[in-house]
Amino acid sequence: MADRLALAPHQPQQKQGLVIEDHTAIVDADNQQVAEVNALTTVDLSQELTDEHGEHLYQLRDGRYILKNAVTTDPELWRAALKNGQQLVNLGAENINQNWWRMPNGCEPAALLEGLHLKQVATQFNYLDFLKQMPRAADYNPYHGFGGEPDQDVAGHFEAIFPEPLIAWAQEYAPVRNLSGLAADQLAVSVQQKRPVVAYVTVGFEAPQWAQYSFGKALRNNHAVLVDGFFGELLHVSDPIEGRYWLSLARFKQAYDARLWAIEIG
Repeated sequence: MADRLALAPHQPQQKQGLVIEDHTAIVDADNQQVAEVNALTTVDLSQELTDEHGEHLYQLRDGRYILKNAVTTDPELWRAALKNGQQLVNLGAENINQNWWRMPNGCEPAALLEGLHLKQVATQFNYLDFLKQMPRAADYNPYHGFGGEPDQDVAGHFEAIFPEPLIAWAQEYAPVRNLSGLAADQLAVSVQQKRPVVAYVTVGFEAPQWAQYSFGKALRNNHAVLVDGFFGELLHVSDPIEGRYWLSLARFKQAYDARLWAIEIG
């Protein structure tokens, strides 16, 4: 496996994690299980990588590997949720790694397809086939359709599709509901009802970076993820760039609150 691993786009800011699942596999460079650990085991993280299938892993300081999705880098919030008897909900959406598919600008269709597949619809499409169905904006305005090319940056284009045209497209496959304007902590209500949510955020949940475009003001670091779980003050996302993981509601809000755009897939 070692020669097929690549550095993930962003590296973990926290260098210590907490295992959240019992019997979690620890694997070696050949992807062979060499040990297992139980929930609430602390692990030291070295770097984040992706394997040949686009799955995200953490390399541990001893050189072995663990799935990113089996670790939280917010151990205090995880322990607090356990102590308070909070309900853990994780719908278990797949992850579509847009970079693995060589589509660096294709986050919204990836997040949407993750949610549709979770609801057992649009299963005839893989990601590339689904992109061929995507509505395009002749004027490159993301309020009218996808505003560019998902596989490349083109001068004068804005490579994204905003909620209204995304909803119109999604309605061809499943009931959807515009949740735009809803507070971040209210998205868990939809997830509790087994309805995943496409949320517009920023790449890496960094601070929003605004810029002026021909169609108006927009986020230069626009991104979208699928919210498919919650546990106390933590949300679970399937992120087309960063993989599957838990993050704090506070970190999510920093990016989500810039626009309050979200779409429920029923």
